[in-house]
Amino acid sequence: MNTAQAAVFTPATRAFDVREYPVAQPGPGHVGLSLRYSGICGTDVHIAEGKLGPMPFPLILGHEFIGRIEALGADAVTDALGRPVVVGDLALACVAVPCGKCFNCLRGETASCLAFGVTYAKPVEEAPHFHGGFAGYQEIQWRNIVRIPDGLDPKAVAAFPCGGPTILRACAYGGGLEKDELVVVQGNGSLGLFATAYAKAKGCRTVCIGSSANARRLEATRAFGPDVFIDFRSTDADGVRKRVREEAEAAGRGDGADVCIETSGDPAAFPLGLSLLRTRGRYFVPGQYSDRGEIAIPPHTITFRALQIIGSGQYTLDDIRAYLDFLAEHPALQPRFASVLSCYAVADVQTAMADAAAGRAIKAVFARE
Repeated sequence: MNTAQAAVFTPATRAFDVREYPVAQPGPGHVGLSLRYSGICGTDVHIAEGKLGPMPFPLILGHEFIGRIEALGADAVTDALGRPVVVGDLALACVAVPCGKCFNCLRGETASCLAFGVTYAKPVEEAPHFHGGFAGYQEIQWRNIVRIPDGLDPKAVAAFPCGGPTILRACAYGGGLEKDELVVVQGNGSLGLFATAYAKAKGCRTVCIGSSANARRLEATRAFGPDVFIDFRSTDADGVRKRVREEAEAAGRGDGADVCIETSGDPAAFPLGLSLLRTRGRYFVPGQYSDRGEIAIPPHTITFRALQIIGSGQYTLDDIRAYLDFLAEHPALQPRFASVLSCYAVADVQTAMADAAAGRAIKAVFARE
């Protein structure tokens, strides 16, 4: 591989163009990966729409890159978890760069780093060019890769390489999920689908509130096994509350859900989610990732019902390991995960981004299969 394509985003014009850059031998401590799958995350869509940033220079977006190790630079002999790597291994790139020096990092809370950075926040013209995931190649430090264990389908891993760890970190902050708890998931996008699958695998009774507008998304939602699906387009807030309360009473869980996980990103979902919880219920909020407005919440509701609200916006290498372990422990889920992918060539970046933004693709990925 002498050159590779990259979809370069220019923030000033909010446009992508496809360019070719030379592929060089990785520098010391770096690893060169050729594309297998690279997902488009909601974060990428928010950046492209100007809702996150600002990014002051043309760059390659993308933080869900899965690739085959093509070359190893000097001193690159293990992945971030200390496991040996060799040319030919499949690896997942983790673009998070915690500073390691701030108050939170020194306490081991790297997902809450006060000076959090990402590997792709570099000008594309700065060698080695391939800093982000929307490309046919990526060069990244060995400290930012996790080898994908043998036996895992990389297509399944590519379904939720960001969404999975994000949900797992939120659950870790909130004390985890316990068997027989009633869990409500707001949203049936990538975060919501993984949250639904995870809650079911943990033995929870699961209610998913989502949209049936996209037939393929509805089919995928049902395949992930929620006990109840509520279409928010045809059920008003009072109807949703009534149905969740009925489920709680039938399951002997008190006056509402034990846990509600907000994944839709819609601020209007927030007060509804709080109202679905039982007294002393827990509200996990990993989905409100960009500023889409404000909502009014009566604070006394939180006080007198002793509710817990847990925010979570990043994840750690341990969460990536937990995601891969989860897939290995539940092999029946792998084909279901793989089925949500819509694959595009890097050159088709405009179509891929449009499909991701409009929700036409459940999980849009750039792929070389």
